Amino acid sequence: MLPWNELAYFATKVGTDIVGAVPLVGQPLKILLRGGEDVTGATLTRFYAIHIGILPAIMTMLLVAHLVFVQRQGMHAPAHVEKLPPDKKKNISFFPSFLLRDTLLWLIVLNLLLYLAVFFPWELGEKADMFAPAPEGIKPEWYFMFMFQTLKLIPAHVWFVEGEILGIVGFGLMGLGWMLVPFWEKKLHPDRTVSIMTVIGVIGILFILIMTIWGYVQ
Repeated sequence: MLPWNELAYFATKVGTDIVGAVPLVGQPLKILLRGGEDVTGATLTRFYAIHIGILPAIMTMLLVAHLVFVQRQGMHAPAHVEKLPPDKKKNISFFPSFLLRDTLLWLIVLNLLLYLAVFFPWELGEKADMFAPAPEGIKPEWYFMFMFQTLKLIPAHVWFVEGEILGIVGFGLMGLGWMLVPFWEKKLHPDRTVSIMTVIGVIGILFILIMTIWGYVQ
């Protein structure tokens, strides 16, 4: 949304329409995100505020919570490492060892990002026209392509439920389940050598890759 070019404008329009399709709370959420019924300058202001204020605040709180859990419960280790005798385990203290390693990685990624921004700047693209129809064959960014392609394959109606709503709710439930894996997966199968979530995760990655490639070559 923030570049206000054709792709960003229509992606925001479609994305907020998808939010609006969620049962019960969809329409109020869509109006809240757009700042009205349509995608306008008010929507741009809201998305800017979300990007520079709300999302960083949420990420900061999640990061703090993550660090608290790490300090209280320790780092998770693979099963084969847990079975090693204590004298063969390599314990790394959070401060300063782990913190310095993490900071070094962040600096490397930041420098890579700065290098790309300086030497390979991304073009803003063609300015969005609110009164023009969506360009033919327009597609979302790569990280949404697998969802876009999946929604295209779902029938218009599955029993009494609209296919689009079924897909949106399905992706939402899968995302929620993925976020809560650390809280429930170990309780179900604490002694398994190969975690069922590992298998599901590999299948999920393959699904995302296949759908993304299919979406681009179709």
